[in-house]
Amino acid sequence: MRAGGRTLLLGAALTLFAHPGLACEARGDRGPASQRLGVVFAGGGAKAAYEAGLGLALHERGVVPAAIAGTSAGAVNAALLAAGEAERLAELWRTIRREDVFAYRAPAVLGGLLPGWLGLRLLARTRGLLDPEPLRATLARHVDLQRVRASPIAVLVVATDLVSGTAERFDNATLTLDTLVASATVPGLFPPVTAGDRMLVDGGVVQRAPVLELLAAHRLDRLLVVAAYRSEAPREATLQPVVERAIELALAREIERDVELARLRHPRVDVQVLAPSSPLRVRPLDFDGARLGPLVELGRADGRRCLEALGYAD
Repeated sequence: MRAGGRTLLLGAALTLFAHPGLACEARGDRGPASQRLGVVFAGGGAKAAYEAGLGLALHERGVVPAAIAGTSAGAVNAALLAAGEAERLAELWRTIRREDVFAYRAPAVLGGLLPGWLGLRLLARTRGLLDPEPLRATLARHVDLQRVRASPIAVLVVATDLVSGTAERFDNATLTLDTLVASATVPGLFPPVTAGDRMLVDGGVVQRAPVLELLAAHRLDRLLVVAAYRSEAPREATLQPVVERAIELALAREIERDVELARLRHPRVDVQVLAPSSPLRVRPLDFDGARLGPLVELGRADGRRCLEALGYAD
């Protein structure tokens, strides 16, 4: 493809993320009939509640994807949707509490109380600031791996192997509770998940949205990439909002790049993007169902409009 074509595609991708209302536009005569649809969830901690809304929209229209991929919290969403649990997934996000996801580890608490180098030394020796056992217990209650294995929907979950520096991929047959926890293990916050000689952490370290991986693994006609990365600009130049905004911009740009590459390498696939129509006013660790319920409803409404634009009727 000529440079001009690449520039146009990149401009289109950037426009989609800058103006989410322009996403999910029907192209030519690509109707939904007999199409193999793939869905990619990019996660985002608590912001991934938005993705559950799309799951509801798909369920309500009777749209069954051929394949679903996800990383981090998006991996959890992918597993539950593949198991046919769209309503259960939405209810999980509407009722979740911080205590269902993590607990504070003693070194993190003590490290903040001890003076100077003593606190830093204690923190440097801990395996993680937060305890992921509540997350493991929550996933064990809600994710039926037997249903995932029997599902006609192909699943692709990505984690990162810190030893080799590569992306580790898991499908319906190889997905386990450990690998699902690993995909959502943010380095530093949670201890790595050890599997043999592998040290597994969040898949987003090497691949925020497994767009190219899903297209390489499955023959698809259309791909819908859900990117729940839209927050308000920081109102003051203090550390937390500045760092959070910078990280979010970096992640969104990575997804833009992969969307562009997918369109270049797979021109026959209709690659679409769904992004929030309004800012998501939660932080990644704000696991509070009362605040996340509106994100589910926003994803549901945006998902309905997206599916309607693509020709999926009620």
